[in-house]
Amino acid sequence: MKATDVFVAVVVSVLVTLLLLAIYKYVINPQMVIPPGKGGPCPELWLLNPGSNMCEPQYTTSCTPFDPNTPTLKTSEAKCNLAHMCGTDWAAHCP
Repeated sequence: MKATDVFVAVVVSVLVTLLLLAIYKYVINPQMVIPPGKGGPCPELWLLNPGSNMCEPQYTTSCTPFDPNTPTLKTSEAKCNLAHMCGTDWAAHCP
C-alpha cells in the first residue's frame, strides 16, 4: 500500500464523515434558531402606565407596581426573577 493510497483513504473518510454530519444536522435533526426579541418594558400581563412610568399588574397579585428603569433591574436575570416571583414571565429575558 502506497502513501497516496492512505492519503486518499483518509480524505474519503473525512468527506464521508462530513457528509453524514450534514445529513444529520439538516435532514434528520433540523432545529430552528429563533433569535431572542427585545421584549416589552414590562412583564407579561403587566402594562406600562405612561403617566407614572410604572409597570402595573393586570391581574390579582401581591406584587406592587414598579419602575422598569430602576437600577436593580438592569440585567435579564433580575427581570426574569421579578417576573417569576410575581407569577408571570418576561419575554426575551426568561430562558
